[in-house]
Order: sequence, then C-alpha cells, then structure tokens
Amino acid sequence: MKNLRYITSIALLFILVVSCNKDAVMPTINKSDIGPVDAAFRSTILVYGLSQTDNGKINVLINRGNTAAAVSVPITISGTGATLFTLQSSTVNFAAGEGSAYIQVNYNISAVAPATKYTFKLTIADDTMVSKSLVKEITVEAMLPLIFTAFGSGSYNSEFYGDIWPQPVLRANISSTLNFYRLTNCYEPGYHIEFKVDNGVLTCAQQNTGWLYSAAYGFVFVSPQTTEISGKQHIWYSRFVLPTAGLAFGGTFKEMFIMP
Repeated sequence: MKNLRYITSIALLFILVVSCNKDAVMPTINKSDIGPVDAAFRSTILVYGLSQTDNGKINVLINRGNTAAAVSVPITISGTGATLFTLQSSTVNFAAGEGSAYIQVNYNISAVAPATKYTFKLTIADDTMVSKSLVKEITVEAMLPLIFTAFGSGSYNSEFYGDIWPQPVLRANISSTLNFYRLTNCYEPGYHIEFKVDNGVLTCAQQNTGWLYSAAYGFVFVSPQTTEISGKQHIWYSRFVLPTAGLAFGGTFKEMFIMP
C-alpha cells in the first residue's frame, strides 16, 4: 500500500558586556514633544500561546505618555487571523491618570485549527494620538500549542488505497469535550493526518498524504467533504486531489479510522 522512503545545528551567542564609569547622560524631554495622548505599543510583535484557561480572550497591553485626562483611543484589527479573532471594542479607554490599559481580543478555541499560526495586526487608528516612538501597531502571532501523547493503536481503512493497516494515534487533550488527534505516518512515512473532535463533531481539513504523484503534478492531498462519527469509527468521505495541477481523482472515498 505504502512506499517506505538530523541535522543538528548549534548557534553560539556571544554577549559583550561593556561597562563605563562615566556619569550617565540622561535624556531630556521637551514639553513640545508631549502629544495629547502619546499612545504606543510596547513592541511591534507579540507571540501568544492560546490556552483553554484564556476563556477565549487575549489581552494586549498599550501605553500612553500623557495621562492628564481620560481618553478613548480607536483601535482596528486586520490580517488573515482577523476572521477568527475580533475586538471586544473598537476603542481602548484610559482613565485620568492611567498610563496603561488592555485591548481585549476575543476568539473561540473550538474554531482553532491544530498547528496553525493565526496572524493579525492591531493598529492605533488616530495618528494624532500616537507617541513620537511611532509604535502605532503590533502584530500578534497566536497559535494553540498542542502536546500530543500516545493514545494507542487503532486501525485505518482506506477505500482509496484499498487497504487496511494498524494505525498509531496521538491525542492532545484540550478540554473534556475538545481533543485533537494525530495519525502518525498515516499514508506515507513522515506525513501525518490530523483532526479534531469537539462535542462529538469531527473536523478534518485537507492534508498532504505524502504521495508525490509526479514532479509536474505534485503531491496527492486527501480532501474531506463530509465527516461522521459512529462509535469508535471516525470517517471522512474524501476526494483525493492534486492541488498543484488543479486535478482530482474521480469519486469520493470513505476513509475511516477506528479508535483503539
């Protein structure tokens, strides 16, 4: 059925610490440099690990230099991840005397795909409120870290390949109702099939089987069209496609994994 087919790199970091016994020269800030708000992000990027304990919320810190009065700063969200992540409010509010606040971004962990990085950008929409540091936007890279552990060995039944084989499976438990699964080396060595089960609903995305059909046509992908669960049987009725060539094998095939 299937054709069976480390480089360690070491990075050295040298830190040069230079000390100086001269008196420190302190910067001066002119009154004219202070804007009406002076809002800015603390950095240009935030890498965030999603978690069930987030309760579907990401809080992103924003600061301001002029704290004299209460103010509302308009915020926008953009990028491919903005389809899953949304702003709780289009403004972030600072009370008088308050120099920092949080922008709340909401998401649904059940909608998060395994091993997928979601990228979106938060931007201060009013340039007159931005600090002279000009850090007016921050890129957030959010991903659900999955810790897979061995869950036993089940059985894989492929109508497309016309074969049945023992299939090891790993599980990443997120909550009592949400689990991600990985079928290691499923169709071909080095290529895994991943799916999730949320409240009894099976979701399986299009994935590379590892079968290189040809240099011109590229790899064969399994593309689930509908799914179902019946006892331990996890089924995806699938087409097998060649995305590089825009072609597909005829028909829909029943691909089934039986849990241990």
